[in-house]
Amino acid sequence: MNKTVVVAMSGGVDSSVAAALLLKKGYKVIGLTMRLWSAQKLDGPTVAETDAAAVAKLLGIEHHVVDLTERFRQTVVAYFLEEYALGHTPNPCVFCNQKIKFGTLYERALGLGADYLSTGHYVKLATDGEGKLRIARARCLPKDQSYVLYHLNQEILHHVLFPLGEAEDKDHVRTLAHELNLPVFAKKDSQEICFIPDNDHHRFLQQFAAAPEKPGNFVTATGQVLGHHKGLSHYTVGQRKGLGLAAAEPLFVLDIDKKRNQVVVGFAAEAACRGLVARNVVFSDGAVVQEPLAVQVKIRYNAKPVAATIEPMSGAGYVKVLFQEPLRGIAPGQFAVFYQDELCLGGGVIVNSLKA
Repeated sequence: MNKTVVVAMSGGVDSSVAAALLLKKGYKVIGLTMRLWSAQKLDGPTVAETDAAAVAKLLGIEHHVVDLTERFRQTVVAYFLEEYALGHTPNPCVFCNQKIKFGTLYERALGLGADYLSTGHYVKLATDGEGKLRIARARCLPKDQSYVLYHLNQEILHHVLFPLGEAEDKDHVRTLAHELNLPVFAKKDSQEICFIPDNDHHRFLQQFAAAPEKPGNFVTATGQVLGHHKGLSHYTVGQRKGLGLAAAEPLFVLDIDKKRNQVVVGFAAEAACRGLVARNVVFSDGAVVQEPLAVQVKIRYNAKPVAATIEPMSGAGYVKVLFQEPLRGIAPGQFAVFYQDELCLGGGVIVNSLKA
């Protein structure tokens, strides 16, 4: 009997090709499209639903829309607003993958009797030296999405498939879509934040935040006022461009002081950090750090992995990460994700930086 796989179909090129490739391999494929909350009120089916349905019809597979609007609003959107209210820099895509795609949708997929859930993520599955499954970086490193899936545990990893992990690049995937006559082969990539249609998160926060932000002061670490900022959400730790401040040397954002509504800035030497503290740290093999562990760490989705050592801390789920060389841009609320070569080990939420 053929194995059944549910494909999370977003209506885009990647998930459509993933569904087609799995069908060609002999799986019974069912397409599920999530209806998610958006700041833009909708009248009728979304573009994602319509496009995914068209692809499913062409492929001859079942297709269903799963209404997760309220679940999404109460988790991902609420998280996004809460993090900015704390002066943090959130990553809603990581949180959505944790709570929605590989949370609620994964449970729905298995509830339908599926053996696997599949997505269009650019990642691979690999086995480490101890026989544990791991997320591995995609063949196409510029498209690699292992950062957003660091949290997947062994139970989930045994029930997921990622057909695009070996894709050469996005052009190759589009070529496959064209060869398969998929109607979405030329569709543009999705925007960064799916629930903010115009991609203006500052306007979104002004509209939906419990307490709309206000302008405040740029200050030095000693409290000297250098100018006025437009609102805390316009800035993130490590930012250099767009500050509108004149100085003898480039200035960097050192801290977002929510309590005083201030953006603390300083020169490169002041921005250098020797490490960070992370909370809610999980590893895909279920391990707990008990002694120093050499890794490479990414502090943001688009950051390059840098050599570091993880050290245990007394608090459950907390670790200290010490960089081999000082690093800038350690933003509370972002995720620190750990690697050993191509394997993604796990990660956690950045609490604060450790100054050099």
